[in-house]
Amino acid sequence: MAQEGSTELFIRRAHWRDFDAVASLVAQCGAGSLLPERRTLRRFRNIVHDLGNDLYLAFSRDVLVGLVHIVYVRELVAPRRAEISSIFVSPGVANVGVGEFLLSFARKRAQKRDCQVVVFRASESNRSVVPLLAAGGFRQAGQWYVADLLQEEHPQGLKEG
Repeated sequence: MAQEGSTELFIRRAHWRDFDAVASLVAQCGAGSLLPERRTLRRFRNIVHDLGNDLYLAFSRDVLVGLVHIVYVRELVAPRRAEISSIFVSPGVANVGVGEFLLSFARKRAQKRDCQVVVFRASESNRSVVPLLAAGGFRQAGQWYVADLLQEEHPQGLKEG
């Protein structure tokens, strides 16, 4: 549980049963529609159960107010990285710190996964996130926004080595 401004937030990993709430949030944010079709439901279940990514939901008073989807990438020669695939905040709680909370949470999860960078790919459909990234210490590199984690402290309880 975290306190952000005047909004008390609870964050947890998504479950397959959260599809309707997630679909509603995505629609509220104007990011399209997730229809409860067999293929979409299967894709959602696969995302929720895939250990190569995290889908976390933020709640305020048992109402879904935000989500962050993080995909972890391991390549043969490149450093481990976390890509923020999606970050959505309900328009009803805009500007109260939910986005900052989700971004901070994503960075901590990436550190726990030994990622060296967190990246976000900006596009026309998600330009509203860019000011949040800039305020969160991300630097622009073309259409990507990048935060280096090497200089940051590891979360409490993790050992380096």
